[in-house]
Amino acid sequence: MAPFTSEAVDTSGVPTYFGSFPVKTSNCEALPTIRDALRLTIQRCTVPGSKERKKAEYRHTNPTGHLFGLCLPMVEKNRLKYAVQLVELLCIVDDVMEDLPFGEACIEHAVLRQALYEKYDKDQYAGLAVGGLKSFLRELRVELLCQKDPNNAALLRTLDVSLHKRDSVDVEFENLETYIPYRKTNFDYDFVCKLIRWSSTIPLELAEEEEKTARKYEHSIGVIVGLTNDYFSWEMEHRQPTDRIRNAIAVLMKEHGSLSDKQAKSTLKDVIVDEEQKAWRLKSEIDANEFFSTDLKKYVLALQLFAAGYSFWCATSPRYGPFFSSDQDQS
Repeated sequence: MAPFTSEAVDTSGVPTYFGSFPVKTSNCEALPTIRDALRLTIQRCTVPGSKERKKAEYRHTNPTGHLFGLCLPMVEKNRLKYAVQLVELLCIVDDVMEDLPFGEACIEHAVLRQALYEKYDKDQYAGLAVGGLKSFLRELRVELLCQKDPNNAALLRTLDVSLHKRDSVDVEFENLETYIPYRKTNFDYDFVCKLIRWSSTIPLELAEEEEKTARKYEHSIGVIVGLTNDYFSWEMEHRQPTDRIRNAIAVLMKEHGSLSDKQAKSTLKDVIVDEEQKAWRLKSEIDANEFFSTDLKKYVLALQLFAAGYSFWCATSPRYGPFFSSDQDQS
């Protein structure tokens, strides 16, 4: 199959978007598929009237464009449903876990991972908070593996590793350098990269030299999306009742001591802008190299569009405000 039709997004009227990457969206043609996949995922993975249900529904009220249309404009039509369901499931997992003490969150992640193994299919233990998520993920696993595509199994293995690692570190980071690897892990970034490849029919592993180049570009994009999320979510996150704040602004305040959160936010913006320039330079080198494959160049473009769409969504999301005013407090 082919991707949905996408079109460029005019970002000039959005002062909160400071990214330099061009933004595209497939919202117009892909929206019915996205909405159907979301409706099923939210209904199955959250309880009516619960905090998680309200947050999931509110997450997708951005009037400038839908999260998945903005982030995944190159996804194949027959794989968009699965990409939406898997990412939304992880977003709901994050909403559930952030309110749990660290030790309980680790246990709940372990319970959820059982859904990825056939040997646990008769185990009906639902944990304290992940029952609906577990049964939904189990059904997704069965559906994907029934397609007999070895790439599907590889994708699910990456998801298992991501769930194992995503909230497994209970430390206070002393500087941005040590925080960034954690931020990428907590963002499920390795899985997101594999999902972008899988859903865009790009090989999950490229030739050795191309894979090294791809990983280098992945790193820059991971820094950009992880820190951009921290930049826009700070006002929401630092008010949350939790035993762990995982945000680069808090890390920078601790690293530099005398910085206010406003100053730290400005510093973080500079870091993101610098990383974008690195990514631009590397992409230009890749595009100009006639010996690099079409698959690598396609993947680099897909990652750039992912970062652009996600950054634009964060910059305009009512969840993070204040670009759009809202009477709802969904923090």
